[in-house]
Amino acid sequence: MNSVRRILFREPDGRRKALLFSLLSVVCLLGWAYFGIVLDGPHNMLFLGIAFAFTGVAESLPPTRQRSAGVLRIVGLGVLIVFLGLLILAPEVIWAE
Repeated sequence: MNSVRRILFREPDGRRKALLFSLLSVVCLLGWAYFGIVLDGPHNMLFLGIAFAFTGVAESLPPTRQRSAGVLRIVGLGVLIVFLGLLILAPEVIWAE
């Protein structure tokens, strides 16, 4: 438990990593907008885009905001866990046709 706390509530890694996660978030959200909305395809890119966005915000915080960064990282992981839960319990929500 201590190692998980140390990993999640560590000091934010900085602007370079935040920019990478933010870029991945934008790419995923644009992919969702095209494939999910325009082509009426699956909505899996939405969950990935939101998770990357929370992680990008967490990494862009100042070094003194370790607790806030940890909470945002946990929310990003929570989004991915909800995504996996929906894939297992109700895949038609994600893969709606």
